[in-house]
Amino acid sequence: MAAATLHHWAEQAVAIPLAYAQRGQPLALVALAGARHFEPLRHYPVRDMVDPLHGTRAYYHSHDAMARWGNAEPAEHGHFHLFWDGAHPGTHVHLAALSLDARGQPLRWFATNRWVTAGRWVDAAALVRRLPTFQLQVRGRLAPLARWLTAMVQLFADELAALLHERDAALAAASRGRSRRSVWADRRIEVLAHTDAALAPRLQRLGLLGPAG
Repeated sequence: MAAATLHHWAEQAVAIPLAYAQRGQPLALVALAGARHFEPLRHYPVRDMVDPLHGTRAYYHSHDAMARWGNAEPAEHGHFHLFWDGAHPGTHVHLAALSLDARGQPLRWFATNRWVTAGRWVDAAALVRRLPTFQLQVRGRLAPLARWLTAMVQLFADELAALLHERDAALAAASRGRSRRSVWADRRIEVLAHTDAALAPRLQRLGLLGPAG
């Protein structure tokens, strides 16, 4: 990715949460799309953030964070699921999920088993080739949030590529002695791989932010 493009996404990733914070709205609150109550498993917004031009989709929700991450600190408030839509219902492709804490700080990226979001399963190599094309653009109050999610995907492209390959390796290991289809449906296996999503260290690794301290 060109340096100018990286700088653009870095500016978006930093400026958008800052603008919300100056209005007293952490990203975790913005993600609720105006809802007064955060109900487990409900999609926020109700009909998702959908970009028909780029064929992408995202929503925010929460469920069973303790079961996934135990007593990890800071605790997860909720997470975004990011998708490419398919041509027909049920043919969507899950890219990854991004969890936030209650302050709206990104915690981790994670890749889920197929039963979690259903849709088509696409191997890591094909998904990695599509990463540079991922964009989420929507109109209205959530437009900046959609740009922030796009920026996060592009800034963490290398980590997401490694995550997806780790996901496939974990699936292959779990499939020894049983069918891949049975693993996909195994409710005991929810997360196949995860990686850190802290923004400042990522910007430092890209040379876009000076060392802390």
